[in-house]
Amino acid sequence: MSASAKPKALGRGLGNLIPVSEERSFKEAGGEGSLKEVKLSEIRPNPDQPRRTFNEESLRELAETIKAHGVIQPIVVKDVGSGYEIISGERRYRACKIAGFIKIPVVVKKANVQQTLEMALIENIQRENLNPIEEALAYKTLSEKSGLKITDIASRVGKNRATVSNLIRLLQLPDSVMDLVKNGRISEGHARPLLSIADRKKSEQLAYQIAEKGLTVRQVEDIVANLTEEAPVREKKKSKRKEVDIVELENKFRKKYSMKVDITHNSSSGKGKLSIAYPSLDALQKVLDALGL
Repeated sequence: MSASAKPKALGRGLGNLIPVSEERSFKEAGGEGSLKEVKLSEIRPNPDQPRRTFNEESLRELAETIKAHGVIQPIVVKDVGSGYEIISGERRYRACKIAGFIKIPVVVKKANVQQTLEMALIENIQRENLNPIEEALAYKTLSEKSGLKITDIASRVGKNRATVSNLIRLLQLPDSVMDLVKNGRISEGHARPLLSIADRKKSEQLAYQIAEKGLTVRQVEDIVANLTEEAPVREKKKSKRKEVDIVELENKFRKKYSMKVDITHNSSSGKGKLSIAYPSLDALQKVLDALGL
């Protein structure tokens, strides 16, 4: 905007910009809500806005559309005393700032923290604007701030419990993997199997491999299945590997008493177990005599 250019007001009456039927639909849907013009300077974003990323190019395109046609759909806000806080419509709010408007149409609703979060979340989900990580964070925030159970949240947003629960589980992934999901380099379907990998470095490595090679979800599931099957086998082999001095003690006992002995020793605790397989009571007595018993 040039230095001589003045910020724009709406330039049209609310009646021209917002069809009567649309204004009625807001009242019918929300029950309570007043339609009015508010200065952009009096509006602030919602700190718990589910959508965390806004494409600048897309915002500029929306700003040009708003310049040409006005704000067709008001944003929804709540009165916070010192101004208004956005419940839904932050993208339109940002585009109006780019377009240079002074005032925009808003619907002022009465809403508590839980209702604010729910409305913001539902609007974004309905518009399919959230990436899986943003949606997961929104569900988690709603649960923490409102005390709602996953089942309750699922019913409010029109999804089944497993879908919501699986999305929230994605937040257990390493940050770098979540970034790949946010950026659309790997999908939710790709990311979900990675939760089964205990080693976070391996999880990250596989995630980058998915992004670089364009692996299918089925290929990822097969790779993860192989990794998780191999791990117990490696642990089992590792557990069977005894220290050299323990093996030497077993051999000495076997040679001296002609009996098989098994020594299990935990090097971290210093504790262990000695098992003797004796062929007869006489053989056992020989060992007991050596021990002075």
